[in-house]
Amino acid sequence: MLRSLGLRSDLVVQRGVSLIESHPDRLVLRTPSEPDFWFGNMLIFRHGEVDPDAQIARFHADFPDAGHVTLAWDVPGMAPGPGHAELARRGFAIETADVLTLTGPLRRHGTPDGITIRPVATDADWDQVIALQIETGVEEGYDPGPHRPFVRARFCNRRRQIGIGGAVWLGAFEGDLLVGDLGVFLGDGVARYQSVETRARYRRRGICAALVTAGADWAAAEEPAAIPVIVADQYGAPDRIYRRCGFALAETSISAVKGSY
Repeated sequence: MLRSLGLRSDLVVQRGVSLIESHPDRLVLRTPSEPDFWFGNMLIFRHGEVDPDAQIARFHADFPDAGHVTLAWDVPGMAPGPGHAELARRGFAIETADVLTLTGPLRRHGTPDGITIRPVATDADWDQVIALQIETGVEEGYDPGPHRPFVRARFCNRRRQIGIGGAVWLGAFEGDLLVGDLGVFLGDGVARYQSVETRARYRRRGICAALVTAGADWAAAEEPAAIPVIVADQYGAPDRIYRRCGFALAETSISAVKGSY
């Protein structure tokens, strides 16, 4: 089991669609059906040493056809160091994320008037989830050309995972219109949240917080001892939403990513 709660929950989210190769110094995570998913095709080093030359070479040996490099280290609370600075100098994005957990009571948020929260189930529901994820991704600056097929492939796999069990995708609906959604994945003692999104004109109405509440209730009913976990960009909107619901910082994690190799 990985020491990092964030990385351990990442593997839970990939269960059923990714392959894991275990080596003395690293884990190799592969997602053959999504070769362009950078965090689904990555190396996780078991130690905290950051050695750019050796670790980049190791990635290329493990992924000879990849157009990217993604590296992470199984060190909870890792601080940026000289190795990360060297990777940044070479064009890598050094991503520091907050790993938040719910260690006390959930600060519950009710569902806004006129909104219904339920599991996403039908083809029409899933089409709306994909469309909303594409829309919000383009808002965040992703190129719509490659982003559309990337999201469709991601959610083809997520739908398959949810069909197997141990996960749910919740939608917030106004009538038949999806206005927000998120996923929860269970395994290895954690309940990992994924991809909370809200349609632009429905924001600031408490829909995301209501989805977080519904997700916690689902996880508690399925696996009461599971620790709710979210990995969020520091200072981003999801980070603030989860903190309002009672989540607190458990650790930080660092990864290094470079595309267009």
